[in-house]
Amino acid sequence: MNLDKNLFKTDYISEAREILDSLDDIAILASKEKRNTGCLKEILRLLHTLKGSSRMMEYVQIEKVINHLETVFKNIQSNQTEIPNKIIQLLMGVNNLLHKVIDSIEDGSDGTFEQYEDVLNNIDQSMEGDDFNTDFSVKQAESESVENSDASGDEQVNEENSEFFHDSQTIKVQISQIDSILQSLDKLIMRQIKLKNEIEVLKGKSEASEFQEFQELSENISVLENQSVDIQKNIISLRMLPFDMILRPIKRSIVAEALKTGKNIEFDIPQSEITIDKFILEKLPAILIHLVRNSIDHGIESPEERKKLGKPEMGTISISVSQVSNRIFVNVKDDGHGIDYEKIRAKALRLFPEREAEILSADSTDLLQFIFASGFSTKDEQTELSGRGIGLDVVRTEMDKLKGKITVYSELNKGTDFELSLPASLATQDGLFVSVSDSSYLILSHYIKEILTVNKADFLQLQHGPVLNIHNELVPIFDFDIINNNSIKRTNTKTEVSVVILEYLNKKIGIMVDKILHYGTVVIKPVPPLLKDFNALQGVVFDENYRIIPVLNIPDTIRRFKVVNVYDIKNLEVRKMPKIYSVLVVDDSHTTRHIEQIILEAENYNVSTAVDGIDALEKMKQHKFDLVVTDVKMPRMDGFVLLHNMRHKEEFKNIPVIMVSSVFESDTLDKAKNLGAQGYIVKSDFERESLTAKVKELLHE
Repeated sequence: MNLDKNLFKTDYISEAREILDSLDDIAILASKEKRNTGCLKEILRLLHTLKGSSRMMEYVQIEKVINHLETVFKNIQSNQTEIPNKIIQLLMGVNNLLHKVIDSIEDGSDGTFEQYEDVLNNIDQSMEGDDFNTDFSVKQAESESVENSDASGDEQVNEENSEFFHDSQTIKVQISQIDSILQSLDKLIMRQIKLKNEIEVLKGKSEASEFQEFQELSENISVLENQSVDIQKNIISLRMLPFDMILRPIKRSIVAEALKTGKNIEFDIPQSEITIDKFILEKLPAILIHLVRNSIDHGIESPEERKKLGKPEMGTISISVSQVSNRIFVNVKDDGHGIDYEKIRAKALRLFPEREAEILSADSTDLLQFIFASGFSTKDEQTELSGRGIGLDVVRTEMDKLKGKITVYSELNKGTDFELSLPASLATQDGLFVSVSDSSYLILSHYIKEILTVNKADFLQLQHGPVLNIHNELVPIFDFDIINNNSIKRTNTKTEVSVVILEYLNKKIGIMVDKILHYGTVVIKPVPPLLKDFNALQGVVFDENYRIIPVLNIPDTIRRFKVVNVYDIKNLEVRKMPKIYSVLVVDDSHTTRHIEQIILEAENYNVSTAVDGIDALEKMKQHKFDLVVTDVKMPRMDGFVLLHNMRHKEEFKNIPVIMVSSVFESDTLDKAKNLGAQGYIVKSDFERESLTAKVKELLHE
């Protein structure tokens, strides 16, 4: 599998700078404590990590320089001698040069540098005697000195500053920091709203002479409120990344898969500058790849079939991205066969003969729910694509987690369009506040189709309850209090009621509420720990009086109303369903973890990551994994200690383990085998697919 290394360049640069900074700190400590074995061990670990990620990014010169430097410190470790001052100077000199090389990579270079041969020669000479250079910027500095001898004092100062500070346009900010700032800002905005309301109350009670003062204060609060909202938007933008980061690699992946099917397909996936929340973007590749695979396998016909239907022999699959307000719409469209609802009906009848009457009377919207059910497929035989492991049920589940919505448009022999509606950011959401029985709730806007004021006389009474004719479609209507299991019948003498029309997976229902309060943009907070298993809620928000307002989980709400027939097909033969294997990737290098994760997720494995052995053991206590891929050298707990712990714990001892090393070392291989590792590979082999081949072998795929 060919990976676009540019996608990981930013992570590599950030990680490399952190490692080089840490090496500088350790070198300073080692200069004072020359026999500190902890310093030596940490230097070797940091060098090993940077060497591994440089190898995976194919920065060959950086990798070789670090490899030679690593040999110097391994010799010191083996001989159990103190670290000489000049070796510490050598480390700091190489570090200084590598800082500049990393800066040049950020500016677009390929990671090569003029001093490469000179650096290697001096590192090798350091192992033979004291006659070696430790400063690799002298020549460059002298050259610049001659060329810029007439430079002004300010220019010289700037040149000196550039030795220590690279004018980077990016800084590393943790998502958790952004979220924390947003929560603080949200509280500030709520305080402003509360203060504004209090001023309005006082204004009504004030004398005419005081009215002007209150008016000015109210205007100042409004200005402050607007400024706070602008700041909130700017902070949210820090979480955003361009869609184009995933569209190019997705196109390469699906083109390769389409070639295997023998179908003639053109992929229309234009570049997009639209940005979306980083968390959402990370989850989208698996969703989009499956939808495209679905189009390749189920949608696009063979050239012969297309010719018979009067279509061009070449089919078309497109992915388009658009934005309306703060919602992002992603459309995966093909001009293929379209959804055959009668085929779905026939398969449902075979699986559920006891529900014959219900299935025979189901319309296309009801039948559509089957394709989102676990394990349902209209294909009787699995193909390489259709048997890949995840179905539209997983797409539906992931979209629910992302507060997204799926809508399907299909016409037989014309094609199918899966429209994904996603929030631009998970930090804030738009929603409608409603009141029912003196309680307030928030309904997220993307589930709302319409808001109506309806005369009760317009309801049609059917066997299963009232319905409303909306645009020539009969929509079932429910009293919202049913969701709260409210057994007390409310007395409502109004002739008109407020109805909110909700839509999920092409199915609509209406819910009656007492009042439509207002529409707003809010920061949603997780539900309290005591309610984390209560599926009816997606989160909570606070109003201006700091009262908790529940955010309704509309998919769960609709299921509780028993309207959406997303059938749980437990009778389907489980043995025919391909298993989704879970893999844990353990590596202290963020770049390496990310690359391994991308490689394995492309093969449809469910991948989690850990930063070292201790983190891995904690993850394994919380989740069941089918296989572990671990680096050898890591802080806190390395791969060997992790493997030893696993083989001595009953619940982990049978999990296959693949150990990863930057270079091949026979003693490391022997130790890994003796501890019970089933695989041992080096990072340079990833490109030749040895990682995925070994994973498949151990999982008996």
